[in-house]
Amino acid sequence: MKIIILRENLKNAFINVERAIGVSNVLPILKNVLIKTEKGRIKISATDLEIGITCWINGKIVDEGGITVPANIFGAIINNISDSKLELETIDSKLKIITDKSQNIIQGIKETDFPIIPTVKVDEYLEIKTSDLRKSLNQVICAASSGDRRPEISGVLFWLKDKKIKLVATDTFRLAEKIIKSDDFKTDLDDIKIIIPFKTIQETIKICEDEKKVKIFIDNHQVLFNFEDVELISRLIEGSFPDYETIIPQDIQTSVFVSKEELINAAKLSSVFVGKVNDIKIKTDDNKLEISGRESAIGENKTELEAEIKGDKQELIINWHYLLDGLKGIESSDVYMGLNGEIKPILIKSEKEENYFYILMPIKNNY
Repeated sequence: MKIIILRENLKNAFINVERAIGVSNVLPILKNVLIKTEKGRIKISATDLEIGITCWINGKIVDEGGITVPANIFGAIINNISDSKLELETIDSKLKIITDKSQNIIQGIKETDFPIIPTVKVDEYLEIKTSDLRKSLNQVICAASSGDRRPEISGVLFWLKDKKIKLVATDTFRLAEKIIKSDDFKTDLDDIKIIIPFKTIQETIKICEDEKKVKIFIDNHQVLFNFEDVELISRLIEGSFPDYETIIPQDIQTSVFVSKEELINAAKLSSVFVGKVNDIKIKTDDNKLEISGRESAIGENKTELEAEIKGDKQELIINWHYLLDGLKGIESSDVYMGLNGEIKPILIKSEKEENYFYILMPIKNNY
């Protein structure tokens, strides 16, 4: 292989694919990145066997071929070269990177030893703007479980039904649901219900930085996000997502309408006084919402917020980190909180937005 390529294009491609580079000591080649020519373009790929990312870039192809090289060394060289144009050439199992000022030779491994990144062999797809997908995923990923103890909740539910998409995530302590309406995407698919792994969602959000459209292909075992010049393919999580709709509060004892910004600031202020416990108290009284924190070794705090409150008086304990995660997903200036006592789920949403809600479980009151 011999190619001539712009450093900036190669660097951007590497930034995208390095997110899929594995850390396995059993298969050292997973720490490598694949560089090869294919269909008149240059392909850069990496995989950890769970996800695979491929980036296509243009360049001058003198000779066809390919090689895999250690990603950490390859990345360090690209980051420290100042020349705008690079010449990459393979000699046996080595990759030579030549510029006007330097010559670098990396010991590589034959491309035939690199794992085959699978493809999704379906024609139907769903198309959506990257900005809409990124915003929607960010609204729910905070509630997803990042551990492996319960695989069925260690990701995000993607549920296409009745011409709308539901994105749902939960770690059993909180739950978030985002609905994407049919006006915001197009597809010939119908009734798709899959669980996309947590890491895949994280990496998809990062790749969604540009203002483009993404095509999503789905089969029984995999999902493919096609961003034109970048492709991310991932296995799906097997199993059934919990029947979360049964825990959505239907009857509300107390309704609270309050400024989102003031609630965020009050929660952050109270968090200073709870140390590592993360538990703050919320209390309703007439048209005041009281947020407080207390730790004997630090001190105590109480903030009263003007609020519109309807229903019974309430006093309960919540995790302030989890509260802020839910409030970040609300775009309006005011927030609605539906309270049902100290052990039942809290419903958090905006009265002006019907496509997003967040559920937070209180903590047993030990004050």
